[in-house]
Amino acid sequence: MTWVHWMLLGALVGVETGLAQPGGAPAVSLVRRARADGSGTADFVRVPEGPLFFSRMVVATEVTAAVVRQAEEALDLLVRDVVKAGGSGQTVVRLQGYLVEERDYEAVAAVVASRFAAYPPAVTWTTTPLAVPGARVAFEAMAAVAPSMSGDGASPEGGAILPPGPKVFISGQAERGDGLTDSVRRTMESLHRTVAGLGLAPSDVVQVKAFIHPFSGHAAARAAIEAGFAGGRLPAIVMMEWVATLPAEIELVVAGRGLKTPPGEGVTFVTLPGKPSSPRFSHVAIVSAGTPLIVLGGIDAGPGEQAYREQWKRIFEQLGGTLFEAGSSFRHLVKATYFLEETPERGLLNEIRAVYYDPTRPPAASAVGVKSVGQPGRSFHIDLIAVPRPAP
Repeated sequence: MTWVHWMLLGALVGVETGLAQPGGAPAVSLVRRARADGSGTADFVRVPEGPLFFSRMVVATEVTAAVVRQAEEALDLLVRDVVKAGGSGQTVVRLQGYLVEERDYEAVAAVVASRFAAYPPAVTWTTTPLAVPGARVAFEAMAAVAPSMSGDGASPEGGAILPPGPKVFISGQAERGDGLTDSVRRTMESLHRTVAGLGLAPSDVVQVKAFIHPFSGHAAARAAIEAGFAGGRLPAIVMMEWVATLPAEIELVVAGRGLKTPPGEGVTFVTLPGKPSSPRFSHVAIVSAGTPLIVLGGIDAGPGEQAYREQWKRIFEQLGGTLFEAGSSFRHLVKATYFLEETPERGLLNEIRAVYYDPTRPPAASAVGVKSVGQPGRSFHIDLIAVPRPAP
């Protein structure tokens, strides 16, 4: 047995879509609650056990085109990758939109609303420079795919598959090195030690999400990430700009092949050896085999001038209501990503987490400094995954 330290844990409505097997038998049923604002997005999507495709970060090929055309083409390419992986546009459960300029939000959001009106995914927005010069918008997705896609074969084009079974979410880690490339290399070495400590291997890593600074070093940073897989199968790699004093923070999604989790438990939280536990985030969260995921749409305080304290209060109040409607709770959050504009009030996030989270079981998390959260009039935005709370 490895050093894993287990910590015991304690009717949806919406649009239902399915992925048919040959012969017409339903393969997977997704339950969504669409937002009432016509945005083509969901408050949450409940995803049953089954393989999940994690995409690459997709941009248009026509980067000289207007932003609306870029968004349309990028979504076309993204859905093409999902289809090749065994899914469809209707089985996209999570969509992350990346904008170079916040001013493009309304136009791009309208494209998303039109494309996904009948089967809305959970959507999150943020801003970042992009690796392709001239590109103004990019997308990445998580999608349910056919049960035959186990993830054991060759990587599908444009991403990687998380197979059925335990799912591991590793919080962002950051190791300071001599500049960006060395920091990425050291951070990936630390993450690979974490993976090995769980009894898993580099080939089990499904997604690497890197927050880097300066973003101009993205090509060298990507090469440093790829080097950590020693010529083996590459995971889906996503990179965005991180506004911080450290050069890089990196998080992982990993297939927990063979991991034994306590019977009846939906999620288990792990403290890494040699690292202090925190009441605000867990180092690792492991979702047990057979447990559905609940993917929440990005939550913010809404438009308008509001004090930072009021924004955080509204965000967590809204989060509590959404978790209740989804059949989950704060104690059953698995993964959180907090997008925060540069402000002197970032400590408020720690204060409000201390109110809402059970300090023995907070979610795995990354807090990402950004120049803009992608939507005008907002300063903070959170992106979350949860599991259902046990029935009474």
